[in-house]
Amino acid sequence: MQVLIIGAGGFLGSGVSRRVAAAGHNVLALARTPEKAAQFDQLGYGSVIGDFAGSALLDAADRADAVINCASIPFDQEWPSVAPILDRLRGSQKPFVQTTGTAVLSIETPNGEWREETFAEDDPFTPPPWIAVRTETEARVRAAAAEGVRAMVVRPPMIWGHGGSAQIPAIIDSVRTTGAACYVGSGLNLYSHVHVDDLGDLYRLTLEVGAPGALYHSVAGEICWRSVAEAVGQAHGRAARSVTLEDAKRIWGDFRGPLFFGVSSRSRSPRSRTELGWTPKHVDVLTDVLSGSYRPANDAD
Repeated sequence: MQVLIIGAGGFLGSGVSRRVAAAGHNVLALARTPEKAAQFDQLGYGSVIGDFAGSALLDAADRADAVINCASIPFDQEWPSVAPILDRLRGSQKPFVQTTGTAVLSIETPNGEWREETFAEDDPFTPPPWIAVRTETEARVRAAAAEGVRAMVVRPPMIWGHGGSAQIPAIIDSVRTTGAACYVGSGLNLYSHVHVDDLGDLYRLTLEVGAPGALYHSVAGEICWRSVAEAVGQAHGRAARSVTLEDAKRIWGDFRGPLFFGVSSRSRSPRSRTELGWTPKHVDVLTDVLSGSYRPANDAD
């Protein structure tokens, strides 16, 4: 297939593009500038210059056999951005894969406490008010399956690997700014996790055999933030240290501190494993922190 990938230059999108291309599909990457298009060309991808607001993206969706959206944009702009694409694909039966995230499953843990709640793909839950709009996008994308689009949603947890992530580099940054690898409270809270290569394989399987209207999780394991911080500290010869949620806001910002380290977000992926045959191969995030990709990519010294 020729697969139009939106957000192909980001951490997630580049991982998805690699795995889709490795499976023999042709990647057509959306590029915002000619310079970015040239970078995609060097990777052997096709490219189209445009953005969500222009006709070039919709024309590319017409030409492609499938569309994957990995773009990172404000949550309230996700549905207005993808609705015109889904409208263009109506009746085509083409695959369309939308990315969200397990932050919609978040339960506040201001003291870093462990929570037992964990959610499979279609388990009921109540999203935090500030991110409920994202669940509305999920529902609208899935509903497009009734309009002749093989529309599906992938909801990743914490993504790691190749030195990338949101949360792990943030803990490494805390070593630079505070002298210690920080976690909130008791540090027993967590996000379930997945390696970006395994996640790329999940997108590829969703593209090839996913069911119209489906939602897929991608979970390889769990590790609490205190253990991650202790591994970061060991890798950089520093101590790990508990901080309050207010401290976390000062270290990582009012939005990222609570979102990254002040919640529990635990998920499971039975539908992905049984329906798609997805099996993650990379499960040991701590070894990667201690002696793998994170030391050279995010040296805190």
